[in-house]
Amino acid sequence: MNLETRKLHRLRLSLIRPYIYRLLLGFLVMLVTVIIQLSFPKAVAYFIDNSAQAQQGSWLTWVALLMILVFLIHAAATSLRYYLFESAGILIVTRLRQALYGAIIGQGIGFFDRNNVGNLSNRLSADVEILKDTLTMALAIALRSLLTCIGGAVLLLMLSPGLSLLMLIVVPLSILAARQAGKMVGSRSKLVQDNLADCNHIAQESLTNIRLMHAFGQQDGAKQRYRTATGKTQDLALGNTRIFAGFQGVTSFIQYMALLVTLWFGGQMVLEGKLSIGELTSFILYAAMVAMSASGVSWFWGEWMKAVGATERVFELLSLPPQIPEGSGGADLPQLKGEIHFENVAFAYPARPENQALRGFTLSVAAGEKIALVGASGAGKSTIASLILGFYKPDAGRLKFDGVDADTLSLHAIRRNIAIVEQEPSLFSGSILENIQYALSDRLATAEEVIQAAKHANAHEFICKLPSGYDTQLGDRGVQLSGGQKQRIAIARAILRDANILILDEATSALDAHNEYLVQQGLENLMRGRTTIMITHRFSTISRAQRIVVMDQGEISQIGSHDSLILNKNGIYCRLMQKQINDLESAVSIPA
Repeated sequence: MNLETRKLHRLRLSLIRPYIYRLLLGFLVMLVTVIIQLSFPKAVAYFIDNSAQAQQGSWLTWVALLMILVFLIHAAATSLRYYLFESAGILIVTRLRQALYGAIIGQGIGFFDRNNVGNLSNRLSADVEILKDTLTMALAIALRSLLTCIGGAVLLLMLSPGLSLLMLIVVPLSILAARQAGKMVGSRSKLVQDNLADCNHIAQESLTNIRLMHAFGQQDGAKQRYRTATGKTQDLALGNTRIFAGFQGVTSFIQYMALLVTLWFGGQMVLEGKLSIGELTSFILYAAMVAMSASGVSWFWGEWMKAVGATERVFELLSLPPQIPEGSGGADLPQLKGEIHFENVAFAYPARPENQALRGFTLSVAAGEKIALVGASGAGKSTIASLILGFYKPDAGRLKFDGVDADTLSLHAIRRNIAIVEQEPSLFSGSILENIQYALSDRLATAEEVIQAAKHANAHEFICKLPSGYDTQLGDRGVQLSGGQKQRIAIARAILRDANILILDEATSALDAHNEYLVQQGLENLMRGRTTIMITHRFSTISRAQRIVVMDQGEISQIGSHDSLILNKNGIYCRLMQKQINDLESAVSIPA
């Protein structure tokens, strides 16, 4: 066994350890049922041998009553065994989901560049669910059980067709018990599935917006929301398990009562000479084999193989080393002034190591300065923002904040001083209030603080006009709002964060003139007194910059003010501005 395999086994054991006493109790109860089952053939033989010598018919009745008591004990033990193992499985799976979710969102952005979010969500749901039986029951049930069941049934019919018909009593009674249990569980099962869907939705949404979560330091909040949702699902699932445990006990009692009835009438047939003692003994033994084997027939082998594969995939993720912890791993400054310095930085994305996104990039940004990054798509503008946010580390060169090397600072120290407004704002399906409150990870912002931020973002007026105001539910990714409204919500969130470094990533590129005007008003309030990095190609945004940095293939091509750059007719900046003018003139000349 290699080191990696031993590590995966230790991870599995660490999940089981908190529930070891529950599992041990389940094993002890299981031993009770096994002892009763193993004692049954001898009890049958004793019963048959003595029933022929009994002088009083009441002897049979007393033995039958004793057997009923034993079967009741067996039924109770079966229910308790089922509940203990199944409930342990639910608790382990819930704990596993929470640990796996924490491990996934603790990975760096490069991890999500390489892994499909849909697959990660599936590992949280389907793969983890498959593990329940693997981590608890783990009983080797295979084709032999099915063959034993079929063979035993055939032999029963061969021995005594008439007596075999008595076994059919179990079928309608089992159906009745299953129907009753189904009624009780039906509505609850829907709630379980609905809550499970909510868990998957929270996970999917968080992973889709992983950049925003990292930027605003919301990992702990995300874990708490997911923990709450999975806790509700756990409670409902445990309720269903209690119902199914009772159903298992009732079904077990019905099965053994059918055997007892068969035994009763078979004994009478022996007394009447219609059946020999040996035939009856064989019949009872086969009937017991069928009853026990029928309960063991399952699709276990295929599910076992699926579980083994799922175990490997899930525990691969759990064994991944996390990103540098948010609150440690470097110096923690109380607040950054906002000075940023790139010194001969080179960088290539892990997924595309052969293509350098930045080459020898050097740039200093003073605290409170507003600069615009312009250039063609793929020039390296968004890469600069990703490095500032700590999503990636430079391959070469150094990045400094307030003169301190970023490698010596914790991610928490850096990110809590940065706010971001994206081209397509990342919004969650909760209320407007919750989406703006997302700005703060260390505390819950008050309604007054949220309203004040919304006013500065020029968003308060349209929010108040909505039917539910700040409690309006936005739907998936803010589908209830227009582009301009979503931008102003994002600006309000950034204002509430009150960070000294601001990143505007094409914040107005997809807006019409009216919405752009409203958003620009919010941006003016947001940028005041903050170091601002504007990734843009629109002149309305560029004009607010004190310096313009023109990027070309990962390098600085030009740098300066608008007035100085526009004079260079052969420069990239002049061509970009001229193209905007031409596009605008073409749009105006199109007849309405």
